[in-house]
Amino acid sequence: MEPSVRNFKGNWHRSDNVGLSLVVLLGVVACLGTFLLDGRIGFSLWDEGYLWYGVQQVLHGEVPIRDFMSYDPGRYYWAAGLLRLFHADGIVAVRAATMAFVAIGVAAGGVLVWHQSPGRDIVRFGKCALAIALLVMWAVPWWKGYDAALSVILTASLAWVLTRPSAARFFLHGVVIGVAAMIGRNHGVYGVIACLVAAPLLLLGTSKPAWRQCIPAWTAGVVLGFAPICFSLVLDHRFAAMFWDSIRFMLFEYKGTNLPLPVPWPWTMHGGGALTLSLVTQWLTGSLFVLLPLFCIVGLAVVLNGLRRERNMAHAGFVACVATAIPYLNVAFSRADVSHLAQAICPLLIGLLIFPVHDVARSMHRWLVVPLLLIVSLLITIPLHPWYQSRVQSGWRVIDVRGDKLRMSDAAAAPVEAVERLANRCIPNGSTLLAAPVWPGAYALLGVKSPVWEIYPLFPRGDGFQNQEIARLQQARPSLILIYDISVDGREDLRYAHTHPRVWEFVSANYRQIPGPDNLPGLLVYIPKSTVD
Repeated sequence: MEPSVRNFKGNWHRSDNVGLSLVVLLGVVACLGTFLLDGRIGFSLWDEGYLWYGVQQVLHGEVPIRDFMSYDPGRYYWAAGLLRLFHADGIVAVRAATMAFVAIGVAAGGVLVWHQSPGRDIVRFGKCALAIALLVMWAVPWWKGYDAALSVILTASLAWVLTRPSAARFFLHGVVIGVAAMIGRNHGVYGVIACLVAAPLLLLGTSKPAWRQCIPAWTAGVVLGFAPICFSLVLDHRFAAMFWDSIRFMLFEYKGTNLPLPVPWPWTMHGGGALTLSLVTQWLTGSLFVLLPLFCIVGLAVVLNGLRRERNMAHAGFVACVATAIPYLNVAFSRADVSHLAQAICPLLIGLLIFPVHDVARSMHRWLVVPLLLIVSLLITIPLHPWYQSRVQSGWRVIDVRGDKLRMSDAAAAPVEAVERLANRCIPNGSTLLAAPVWPGAYALLGVKSPVWEIYPLFPRGDGFQNQEIARLQQARPSLILIYDISVDGREDLRYAHTHPRVWEFVSANYRQIPGPDNLPGLLVYIPKSTVD
């Protein structure tokens, strides 16, 4: 190991402590700056509304998964806990709480790069600043910031263990994995797989950890970190039933974790002979889908070669990046778009920055690879940030979203205005609406409870589940039904009438269609047949 490389030790020099503090501060400031730029720009009733509604319902005492369709509970309780301190439930407050979590991941990434970079402090700090900039740029869309941040936190925690393996460190890393699983059970699985990839590498070194102590400690840590979910599964039978049913549905009924998209390989891009910035960006995005598995393969080869020569894990941070990047391939390729690429790319970004190179290769890495990584990231991610979109696109205006003034495009404003206008016209006090399949944010926008459990009904469902939802509709008797009749991802089989035919029949039998907004031709509006329009 190079003597200039700092690792995760227990004691630090004063200069190292100052540098470390500056890195953490820079990460927090970068996230704060990003929030100030983007926090009041843009809005979506789709995925963003899905998170917002869940946070609102937790503030009202409901339990994610048990009472409404949701991600895993951790992110809702994190956001709701912060919002409760400020007596807020608006979308800007949810964005702020999410960015606070992202700041933890960004700071962790900066700390990892600081301790795993050789050279003078000024050079190390510059590399940390670049890492922080890359992580902040790739934290898009904002509501997926939890997932991107967790990949960094798991990487940094694993690097800390690999640097000096001990039972105490394995235990604390297990806790990190367990907590990650509460925010997203897939992240817990990825954390476990990363450990299973890294653990055999420790066997190849000369100093082997005391496995009889480390494995039980790690297992205890995972259980402790995941304990709130474990207790809920034992004490709350309704939660347990819905939790296990969600796993059963994904594994055995739908047999997938996402709506798949074809991988945008760079050789599939066609621009009709015209080279445009959009085509270049698409090609670069596709190239990153090639780079992800290539990094895992080459990185593993580099790690094994280093262990063979030195009989010691000299670059623990890089090993952690490779080990964590491997399971996160599933995130990128389960739905191969830039949003899911952003959730999986962080271990690669850090790994490329701390790639173990020497002599001539070090100069090439510093002056070619690192600048190229920055340029590619800028071209791909900056157009995805709301602040940039609002500057280059026309037709943006300020809309009131449940008390928050947001600047959004006409396309984003149209459904918000339509929902509010139809609600004022058709929903009396104490009643609710059904919004399907892609507008869960309509409930949060109006501050009403969904009449059904499945607030984001994208996947095909069987008759038994649909009958349960119909029973909920009969009990809630919504005064307004909004069905945005679109073919999700261009697939006709994913229209609501095909994924939920029995619910569609119920709506047709008990509700009558009235004219919808002219600027939303796909929106089907229904009111009870007994209602006088």
